[in-house]
Amino acid sequence: MQHPRGQRVQRSRRKGSLMPAGAVYVGRPTMWGNPFMARRWGHAKSVILHRRWLKGELAALSLERMGFCPSEVDTLQRLRARVLTNLHRLAGVDLACWCPVSSPWCHAELLLDLAPQYAEFEQVCA
Repeated sequence: MQHPRGQRVQRSRRKGSLMPAGAVYVGRPTMWGNPFMARRWGHAKSVILHRRWLKGELAALSLERMGFCPSEVDTLQRLRARVLTNLHRLAGVDLACWCPVSSPWCHAELLLDLAPQYAEFEQVCA
């Protein structure tokens, strides 16, 4: 069964603005937030690092070379496992973050791309 892909929604700080019904906020401090802060890495690079991290392309040694201490590396590895285990729950759901919808750099796009694949896997394995 083909699972739908949700859409990205930009959060707003304007008075009276509300998140669309059913949308899930994927920023910090949720488990869906990008652990690679734009303040440290720059916006585009933080999104690239998030993609590589979720896809398993950033091993412990790489993270340590980037300046993460062993306990931070362990925390990142446990967080990655938690995100991947629950990713199927985002299939077909709109995701809200602070990035402008026109920005090509947004970690929510990766979550939107991967969620239907993980939902399909969950369905096959159930």
